[in-house]
Amino acid sequence: QGKNWAVFQVTDGVAQVRIVKIGHRNTAMAEVLEGLEPRARVVLHPSDKVADGTKVEERLAGKGAGS
Repeated sequence: QGKNWAVFQVTDGVAQVRIVKIGHRNTAMAEVLEGLEPRARVVLHPSDKVADGTKVEERLAGKGAGS
């Protein structure tokens, strides 16, 4: 989101853009310091089809395409 870090938080099956402040990070993980409540659900690997307001479905790890 410009110069800001952002994630898609999922609320009631809808992706919503949330600006977050990132702390420590590496190639696999990032520490979220601000912008999300604990245990918030987020889209881990959004495609270019996901935008603010897109309806999404939860998918369990290992149950997606290619697994």
